[in-house]
Amino acid sequence: MVECQGDQVVSSRDLLMRSRRLPFVSDPNATVLCFTLGFRQVVGGFDYLRSVSFWVRRSSLCEYANRGGNRDYPWDIWGPSVTRWTDWDHGLAPCRPGGSRSALFPLLIEVGAGNPIVIRDFHPERVRRALSRSARPSCDGDRLKVVTESSRIEKGDEFLNDIVSSLPYCEATSEKRYGYHEILIDDERIVGITVCALFSMMGLALNITSLI
Repeated sequence: MVECQGDQVVSSRDLLMRSRRLPFVSDPNATVLCFTLGFRQVVGGFDYLRSVSFWVRRSSLCEYANRGGNRDYPWDIWGPSVTRWTDWDHGLAPCRPGGSRSALFPLLIEVGAGNPIVIRDFHPERVRRALSRSARPSCDGDRLKVVTESSRIEKGDEFLNDIVSSLPYCEATSEKRYGYHEILIDDERIVGITVCALFSMMGLALNITSLI
């Protein structure tokens, strides 16, 4: 199973209309897509779905698409430097990106305490500014960080070789904890979604709370 999620492509006319009421809008060249690969396995007689995801900038894919022709590009040529992979086995799953940012939500919610919200931003200019600030003293502790080193998903049943990726990003973790099941994000707001199962004819109740 392969799934691709990303922010909608905004026309230049709509981008102008939005810029009149927003102090900033997403840079189309910096927007990212998120691909999720699902591998179904049988473990101890039970079906198990292992999922991994990676982010990549639209511009990186368009660069190869604009070359034309029906050609295959080996992963080692284009992939490691322009993607960032994450394994759902680490407990966090990515939400649909909004511009250059993507939220991650926990697969297991701590009852009563909730979980912090994690936002990753792959915009190259914001990563550069975050790197320049990282050398200064900060009172945010480990809630703000910049990741430039490579990450690795080890080979196994799903991959013949290790998957190495090094797309830089800055990551922010909320100070407060929330019990949301998923996060939606765009240029204007972060929205937390809570799904409550009700044992009645009402079925599922959807509670949407705007965080910003």
